[in-house]
Amino acid sequence: ADTDAKKPDDWDDEEDGEWEAPTKDNPGYKGDWSVKRISNPGYKGFWEAKKIANPEYVDEEALYSYADFGFIGFDLWQVKGGSIFDNIIITDDKSEADAFAKKWKA
Repeated sequence: ADTDAKKPDDWDDEEDGEWEAPTKDNPGYKGDWSVKRISNPGYKGFWEAKKIANPEYVDEEALYSYADFGFIGFDLWQVKGGSIFDNIIITDDKSEADAFAKKWKA
């Protein structure tokens, strides 16, 4: 802040707010700081983990496919209790989900 600055005579704290002295320019300011870059001749690019073949790996198409769900769970954080959930559907068929939603739209 500029220590030599003075509050103007016509300044009204109620109307104009609390007066703050203006800031001074810093003659030593050289712009935004950024890290200096130096070349690295040993740089080989972005590191990635080596991909090692796993002979025991089997891609299973129906890994998370269940014929029937007995239960469904929700882990919720609430500020105010008393939330009620109803009419929940689990499907991978978009047309079935659209038909279900159409039934409950107002």
